[in-house]
Amino acid sequence: MDLALTEEQKARKQEFYDVCKELEKKKPPSYLGFETIYEDEKCWEYNLHCAKEFAKKGWLALGWPPEYGGKGDMMDRVLFAEARGYYGIPGVDIFGVQMLAPTLLQAASEEVKKEFLPPIARGEVMWCELWSEPNAGSDLASLSATATKKGDEYIINGQKTWNTGAHKGDWGFGVFKTDPAAKKHHNMTFILLDMKTPGITIRPIPYLDGHAPYCEVYFDDVHVPAKNIVGQEHEGWAVVNLLAGFERSGINEIMSYIRALEDLVKFCNNTKRHGQPLAKDPLIRNRLAQVACELEAARALAYRVADLQNRNEMSLMEAAAGKLFFSELGERFAFLATDILGPYGQVKTSRWSPLDGIWERLFHEHFITTISMGTNEIQRNIIAWYGLGLPRIR
Repeated sequence: MDLALTEEQKARKQEFYDVCKELEKKKPPSYLGFETIYEDEKCWEYNLHCAKEFAKKGWLALGWPPEYGGKGDMMDRVLFAEARGYYGIPGVDIFGVQMLAPTLLQAASEEVKKEFLPPIARGEVMWCELWSEPNAGSDLASLSATATKKGDEYIINGQKTWNTGAHKGDWGFGVFKTDPAAKKHHNMTFILLDMKTPGITIRPIPYLDGHAPYCEVYFDDVHVPAKNIVGQEHEGWAVVNLLAGFERSGINEIMSYIRALEDLVKFCNNTKRHGQPLAKDPLIRNRLAQVACELEAARALAYRVADLQNRNEMSLMEAAAGKLFFSELGERFAFLATDILGPYGQVKTSRWSPLDGIWERLFHEHFITTISMGTNEIQRNIIAWYGLGLPRIR
């Protein structure tokens, strides 16, 4: 692929950056990244404000076909995500805009597209993902929550867990077992459901520090219209694989790392130890340079995913490779940053906390990305099986 941007793309990129730079000025002090929008009401309101601003410009529908209100292409989506990641701006629902919408465009009926795409584009409806279960995480095909069809509706029973922001979601999408007698991977259906439906109970799962961005969701005879399926009945696994590709490119996270690296470099230039700036230490310089090189490689992988999506050529392998690389890079970066910051880098709220204490939280959280969106062990299997054609060892 050609990594050079056209003049039109450069202009759009600049506009994305200009708008996000202005929105950054309204960011509440408690906003420390994606998960905090589910933990703090001011952060949630800020998220909704940004969503409305982006919706006015049509940016929540970038890459969609014009008949559904779309504009631009997948590269515009990447450039927009770059700007948001660099300035740390929410407002783009990761579940509704980034994952579900492109999946609906490829796999949903016309009726479903017309009903659910416009509210997503207007930033009016927030979504959550209902996949993992207590005994079905990485091996999602082993799920046990059921959706029994009766007449023109499904009746759902069971439990989902580790559902990010389920307590804030207006709607949810998930997979449920609809044919217990069928073979694995051909027994589940992808269903959309209103999270206010009677029979749904949502319970937060608190971290040790008290924050609770994740939830567990219980379904007790939850009635959902049968028309709310995506793809074919019992063939939800194909839709899951389709959606996973849109979930895993990671450009937003990559750009947030690039901004964090810039801030860390400034810290090293302005902080002295033993009478010399940290930036003069050849070991620190070398380790920062290594992270910078790896970040550029991760950005190139994300660009490639967007290019393949534009040409409808993306396979599971490319998305898996990108996710695997940027998530493990995030871990290495977090370890390096806290190592450079020293003991005070582990202080959360104090005048002694370097860089506003952001790395104390990031150090604890960066491992999450190696688990979410499918564990990295699963990504390696996908690369081996679907990308390299290696045999499955039973």
